[in-house]
Amino acid sequence: MSKDSALNFEKMLLRLEEIVTTIESKTLPLEQSLALYEEGQKIILELEKALKEAEEKIKDIIKVE
Repeated sequence: MSKDSALNFEKMLLRLEEIVTTIESKTLPLEQSLALYEEGQKIILELEKALKEAEEKIKDIIKVE
């Protein structure tokens, strides 16, 4: 994972934490809650993708050694 990718990963993770906190702590209109939930789901998919890519890179490094 490059430095930019790591920073992007961290930003996405922070945004996801913000979304969870907002949904849990505030009484939001249903539409806003759903929009935040949808955004969170998209972020989760991106984070999972980044983790899988990092895992594959690690596996490749281990194979080389």
